[in-house]
Amino acid sequence: MKFCFNDQQVLFAETVREMLTKRCSPKHINDFISSDMNSMPLVWDAFMAMGVPGMAAPESLGGLEMSDLDSILIMEELGRSACPEPIMEHAVLSVPLLTECNEGNKYSDVLEVIISGTKRASVVFDDQYALGADAVQYLLVFHAGQLHLVEQESTKLQRQKSVDESRHLFSIEWDPSASTLIESNPERVDSLTKKTELRAKAATSAQCIGVAEYLLEKTVQYVQDRKQFGKPVGVNQAIKHQLADTGKAIEFARPMVHRGAWCLSNGHPETDLAVHMGKLLSSQAVELACKTALQCHGAIAYTLEYDLQIWLKRGLTLSSSWGDIYNQRDRIANCLGL
Repeated sequence: MKFCFNDQQVLFAETVREMLTKRCSPKHINDFISSDMNSMPLVWDAFMAMGVPGMAAPESLGGLEMSDLDSILIMEELGRSACPEPIMEHAVLSVPLLTECNEGNKYSDVLEVIISGTKRASVVFDDQYALGADAVQYLLVFHAGQLHLVEQESTKLQRQKSVDESRHLFSIEWDPSASTLIESNPERVDSLTKKTELRAKAATSAQCIGVAEYLLEKTVQYVQDRKQFGKPVGVNQAIKHQLADTGKAIEFARPMVHRGAWCLSNGHPETDLAVHMGKLLSSQAVELACKTALQCHGAIAYTLEYDLQIWLKRGLTLSSSWGDIYNQRDRIANCLGL
């Protein structure tokens, strides 16, 4: 079977890349990190204009009705640009989750504003910090075998330290109640939990690919421009081997990430295995890309003044997000009955 994305999917991703190139440059990101802002308004407004916040919602609710496969290229672009906005948490996780719980149109008012992007949402699990919680109005919280919809203003947020300063992490204190509860059926909550985790892993894997690809491109450019003894350092065989190994790891991981998204979109019986494999390979690829970029750039790559550090930090945090390499190996072994 030959698999390829259609023209519409590719064009949408190219449009997102063009926008992020203009509005989410390294200077924009560094300015965001050094500011007191919790969001990049120009970037979010552009996403709203393209319909990205509600891309997974049904057309009947004002969304684009994009599948997990449709959105996977957009996730790659988020990684490639190191975009700080929590688009994955909002568009890929929160919107589908609340849509599935909207029986009898009970939460249509909330869905309307988060699909449009005028208000934002994120998903939180009991044992995890909330990403970008200071910029959202709603939190979908998996807690003690239940799912709650919580207004952010009713919670107490505590900022946590992160390797990647562009990603704001928070611990949350809140009081569960009957008014916040939206699902308590154990089987249904388990199903929603599993589906949300798989979506998060697939989208994170795609971001890993985007980061790794960007790091490889910048490193290739650097070793072509940097000269020692009158020759580019890239002519050295040891450098070429490192770059080739990194490129090979990226191209080996990318098809599995795409397969995981395809399986999610089509309810394939091997979805768990494919998604875990994609996360394993993409984490390995981005870690290798970070290592290669550091070694080939030398000391300058360790400085905060050099923009490469943005992608190095993002790559390492994404690699361990939603389960690191060792966790994915355990999950794969379980899928195979080992």
